[in-house]
Amino acid sequence: MQLKALDINGFKSFPDRVQLQFDCGITAVVGPNGSGKSNIADAVRWVLGEQSGKTLRSGKMEDVIFSGTQQRKPMGYASVSLIIDNVDRSLAFDCDEVTINRKLYRSGESEYRINGASVRLKDVHELFMDTGLGRDGYSIIGQGRIAEIVSAKSTQRREIFEEAAGISKYRYRKEQAQKRLEAAQENLLRLKDIILELEGRVEPLRQQSQKAQEYLGLAERKRALEISVWMMTIERSKELLRAQEDKLILAQGDHEDLQRRLSELEQGIQDTYDEIAKCNIETEQKRDEITALSARIGELGSQIAVSSNDIEHNKENILRLRTTIEAQSRSHAQIEEQLQMIGGEERKKQEELGTIEAQDAALREQLLTLERKNGELLREQNDLSSQRAEVQRSLSAEQLKIATSNTMLEQLRQNAEGIDERAQQNEAQIAELRDQLAQVGGLLEGIDEQLVSSQNMKKGYLIKHKSASERLQSLQQEQQALQAEQRGHLQKAKLIEDMEHNMEGFQSSVKYIMNQARSGNLGGIEGPVSKLISVESRYAAAVEVALAGAMQNIVVVSDAAAKYAIAALKNARAGRATFLPMSTIRPRSLEERGLERCEGFVALACDLVKSEEKYEGIVKNLLGRIAVAEDLDSAIAIAKSYRYRFKIVTLDGQVVNPGGSMTGGSMVQNAGLLSRAGEIARLRELAGKVGAQLEEKDHQIKAAGEEAAKLSAQLVGIDADIKTMSEDKIRYEGEQKRLDMALQSSLAQQEDARKRTLEIRQKLEALTKESTSSEDVIQKLRELERSLEEKLSGVQGRAADAAQEIAKVGAESSACGLQALTVRKDLEALQSQKEQLQSQQSERAGQAQDLKEQIAALEQRNGEIKASILQRQSQSEALGSQVEGCNGEIAKLSQRKTELEQKAAQSRQAERELHARGETLARELAKLEERKIAIQSEYDSIITKLYDEYELTLSMAQELAAPIEDMNAANRELASLRSRIKALGSINVAAIEEYKEVSERYTFMKGQVDDIERSKEELHRLIRDLTRDMKEIFIDNFQKIDHHFGKIFVELFGGGNAKLILTDPEDVLESGIEIYVQPPGKIIKSLQSLSGGEQAFVAIAIYFAILKVHPSPFCLLDEIEAALDDVNVVKYASYLRRLVGKTQFIAITHRRGTMEEADVLYGVTMQEEGVSKLLRLGVSELESKLGMKQ
Repeated sequence: MQLKALDINGFKSFPDRVQLQFDCGITAVVGPNGSGKSNIADAVRWVLGEQSGKTLRSGKMEDVIFSGTQQRKPMGYASVSLIIDNVDRSLAFDCDEVTINRKLYRSGESEYRINGASVRLKDVHELFMDTGLGRDGYSIIGQGRIAEIVSAKSTQRREIFEEAAGISKYRYRKEQAQKRLEAAQENLLRLKDIILELEGRVEPLRQQSQKAQEYLGLAERKRALEISVWMMTIERSKELLRAQEDKLILAQGDHEDLQRRLSELEQGIQDTYDEIAKCNIETEQKRDEITALSARIGELGSQIAVSSNDIEHNKENILRLRTTIEAQSRSHAQIEEQLQMIGGEERKKQEELGTIEAQDAALREQLLTLERKNGELLREQNDLSSQRAEVQRSLSAEQLKIATSNTMLEQLRQNAEGIDERAQQNEAQIAELRDQLAQVGGLLEGIDEQLVSSQNMKKGYLIKHKSASERLQSLQQEQQALQAEQRGHLQKAKLIEDMEHNMEGFQSSVKYIMNQARSGNLGGIEGPVSKLISVESRYAAAVEVALAGAMQNIVVVSDAAAKYAIAALKNARAGRATFLPMSTIRPRSLEERGLERCEGFVALACDLVKSEEKYEGIVKNLLGRIAVAEDLDSAIAIAKSYRYRFKIVTLDGQVVNPGGSMTGGSMVQNAGLLSRAGEIARLRELAGKVGAQLEEKDHQIKAAGEEAAKLSAQLVGIDADIKTMSEDKIRYEGEQKRLDMALQSSLAQQEDARKRTLEIRQKLEALTKESTSSEDVIQKLRELERSLEEKLSGVQGRAADAAQEIAKVGAESSACGLQALTVRKDLEALQSQKEQLQSQQSERAGQAQDLKEQIAALEQRNGEIKASILQRQSQSEALGSQVEGCNGEIAKLSQRKTELEQKAAQSRQAERELHARGETLARELAKLEERKIAIQSEYDSIITKLYDEYELTLSMAQELAAPIEDMNAANRELASLRSRIKALGSINVAAIEEYKEVSERYTFMKGQVDDIERSKEELHRLIRDLTRDMKEIFIDNFQKIDHHFGKIFVELFGGGNAKLILTDPEDVLESGIEIYVQPPGKIIKSLQSLSGGEQAFVAIAIYFAILKVHPSPFCLLDEIEAALDDVNVVKYASYLRRLVGKTQFIAITHRRGTMEEADVLYGVTMQEEGVSKLLRLGVSELESKLGMKQ
């Protein structure tokens, strides 16, 4: 086995794929420091499974991936492949060439491959075990490893000697065996705990299982016997039902004939009452007509009185209008006098306005003269002001100069103060920076505490997550229970639907007819009444009682269809049935009024039933004359109010019959045919409610799932927080460095401030001298300014006097203008008043004409009213004649009503006789119906028990039932079985399976314990054998290494002696290894007293001795001769040559002696910064290219 090639891509400084080809002998890899040649050794370590970033000279594992330069982008992965010649099958692979590859992505994902197949790191380690290769082997030796073997403690030197002795594989197998032994012991303890628990359960479960098996046997016999007894009872009930139905049909026929006669009589009575009511209505109409005529006569009298009153009122209005005309004539004369007075006042105001306008013109002329004089004074004032302004500008310039100097002085002083202030601030900043440094230190401590707190919080969330998961599991179990409940309701509804479909509970004759209709042998069959109608559950009992046996009456299309059906029953001897032809049956109804106002009245029975429109006549025939009341008290009260003329049933099934008899008592639940539909609806509704609960449970499960997911997300968040805090710690450490640099910068600024303060003091002295010169110039300019001020003051006084005179004349002129404006407004007011009076004069002349016209109209209206009074008096006389005629017709109607009431009394007597007969028949029917209901109840009860107890339909039970010869004996046996089952007490049927499961598990666990005990014994034996073999192999190989170490030491050092000694010969597998050496001419007490070169030579001698005893297929030496002088390098290289026969060497070196012994040379350069290049060269060529010296 030898190394054929090393392929590197993206690893450290090798971004481009490079491949080193290796031949037998020595291959040297050379290059200047920093060129990346040691990265080749790191690549070999890495591909063989090295996991330590420190060993690979990296901060973290991702750092081995090429990180990029200014010219090159970073690589996304690093890949290294080791290609090994395996022709001699040294490696446990059946192929001539083995390629080991390791690849790492920047995401952190890593993979190992052997010949392209993905493997584990463990597989790579096992492949090279006891070959000297691998992560901890002696095939890769660097300077650090050389130093370690000398400086390490005696116990730490064992690893390399164990690998060399060839016992690494044995130790690995021993460690694996010990781990398996520990695992076996743990499993054994756990199994024994389980067995102890199972032993306490097996015996109780065995007893429970026996008891449960006995119970199942008794229960099965009880089930078979009960089914047979119940089926016998059902057959007997069917026979009784058929007999009872025949009796009931006959009684119902008689009762229906009586009801028809009674109905006809009631209809006659109703017709008589209708005619009496008609007479009453006509009488009332005539009386209403008389009332209307009388009212009309009274209305005409009122109208005549009103008209007479209107005539008198109009006469009064005429008198009032004539008085108004006379008043307006007097007002016209007064307006004329006012107009004359306003004309005189208007002329006076015109004269006053002319005087005021002349005075205003004179004042304006005087004002113009004064304004010209004032203009001359203002021009003189402006000239003096200009001279003064020029002086002031010069003065301002000098003052500005002084101000500028002062500003600069102030600025310099402020600058000085600013520098002083900044210096103080700098001092404060320095103190603050020192405080911040202390704070950052505290923050770092806080982050460490937060990291611990976050870890604790994570544990808490893990507990909550577990609780949420358990809550989710609990909700799912509740969901399963609800699903089971919903299935139960639906199955029970399905059973009742099957009973309805099979027409169980119907008379055999009805079943026969319906079967014949379904098969097409009979036509025109619509079905039993109970199947053609529907009713709300709360009304079901009332409608069932109201219909009684009529529920099984068969509705047919015509009397011909009924005739054919009766013939079919007769021919088949299938019993009797009642048929209701739709063509002949007529609806019946209650004509009694006011029922809806009776307390406790619910509705007519026909109104509580729903059916197709075509069956409406049938429904009204059966139920049209039956009322429904809330309870029996209400029913009795209603019956009394209507003299017991019709049948009334209550919501709970009690009956008040026509004539006054009552039928009632308790009712058997679900005995009626209509109740089945209600029960099906109730079960479906329950299933729907459970379905709603299931939906709610789904929401709860979803919420619990979301809660669990939320906690998972929070756990992820805490992990992220921990990562963030770790990053913060790194950031604060960086901040600590930054603050330290800022502190040094602030100290430098303090020195700069001191220098600037000195410069400012020099500038302050120069500016002070310049300011003193400007003060003298300012004094002269101020004297000139005072002279000009005095002249300007005299001119301004004269100008002020002129302005006052102008203001006085202007005020007088304004007063004249205001006075003229007032006079003009007075003239406008007089004109407006004049126009208003003239308008009133014209308006009143028109009003006088209107009043005369109104007087003429009123006189005309009085004539018309007198004519209408005469007409209404004539109408009143005619209406009096009509009233007398109506009174005569009322007398005739009263005589007709008396005759009809006598006829109604005779019909009532006949009705009472028929009601008495009807009550007798009703009692007979009620008894027959109650007997039938009792039989039907027993039948239905057994059907229900079959499903409730055994989940069987009638057809299923018929198949399971066995014939019973002695019913009494069967019942006695059933009683005995129930007693024996009761005596058994509580039964755990699940114990049978549980006992079987626990028993099998107990037996299995016992077998497992035996297997583990045997396995433990085998492992103990294996460990003993491995320990013995390891001792023998280690002692043998250690002695050989010690022998060769002594010889090689003498050759390399030119004399002296050396030995390897076990510190504990009694325990060679745990003993440390001491190195004793004595170079020629020296006496040393410890290896530390040797020089660095001598220590390296001792370590090299040990490695050479190991290679002598246990040659490695190839060996990579990374500058292990760096500490040797040139002479010893030659000795080292020449001895390396002697070992070439059994080991292939790759030497990373920069020593000439090693290069000269090399068969192949590879040079590593870094022409591009950060990127290593590989060259294959001769020795002389390499020296010229790399600039290496001897």
